[in-house]
Amino acid sequence: MPDPKILIYDIETSLQLAAVFQLKDNNWINPENLVLERHLISVCWKWLGDKKVQSVSLLDDAKRFANDPHDDRHVAEVFHKVLSEADVIVAHNGDQFDYKYLKTRMLFHGLPVLPPVNSIDTYKVVKQQFNFNANRLDYVGKYLGLGGKKHTPNGLWLDVLKGDKKAIKTMVEYNKRDVTLLEAVFLKLRPYIPNHINRELFGKSGCPRCGSRKIQSRGFHRAITKLYRRFQCQSCSGWFKQLTAEKGSTNYRVL
Repeated sequence: MPDPKILIYDIETSLQLAAVFQLKDNNWINPENLVLERHLISVCWKWLGDKKVQSVSLLDDAKRFANDPHDDRHVAEVFHKVLSEADVIVAHNGDQFDYKYLKTRMLFHGLPVLPPVNSIDTYKVVKQQFNFNANRLDYVGKYLGLGGKKHTPNGLWLDVLKGDKKAIKTMVEYNKRDVTLLEAVFLKLRPYIPNHINRELFGKSGCPRCGSRKIQSRGFHRAITKLYRRFQCQSCSGWFKQLTAEKGSTNYRVL
């Protein structure tokens, strides 16, 4: 059977234009004052295990862009197909923002409802499992020695809003770097992710997280009513367990 398809992704969205009387005291702006809704600029993604980072942006549909540089239907359509193929999606703050906003734009464009998919949010992992000074992807990446985000020039988002093609291309490169950094952070955090998909569901033996056959039995995990044999993966360092009553079974569960 094939490996689970784990999708690492990140989105970039535009600014939105609003009409205000003054610059101060604008903690809340009436939606009636919106001149232009924000939209998708680009989406970049990488299938775990692949080398290439793929992308789609406003520029990829030249005719649509020439007619309206803010029309993100093509971006939404392309990534809708990608999301529909995934077994697991991985993003930083994806549950709160990226995935919700993608669905918002897909709903706006009348696209079909996406199939249910398992989601791993690395922002939630670092917030729940650790105590970093900041939970932003850039900070976590630098703290773990994995590097940070790509620098963006001043005024980039404004230039994108004006339909500047060079600015959009720069944004795509920035977006791609976010994906490679996210993948590195995800792999570093993987042993600590309790909701990671179980590869045994795909007919794979070995570590339920990474698939390695280098596993060692390490005593027992005693729950309230059941006893589990405990294992640790020697490749990703993740822990998992197996019911002792299931003789001969490889029905592993992540810890």
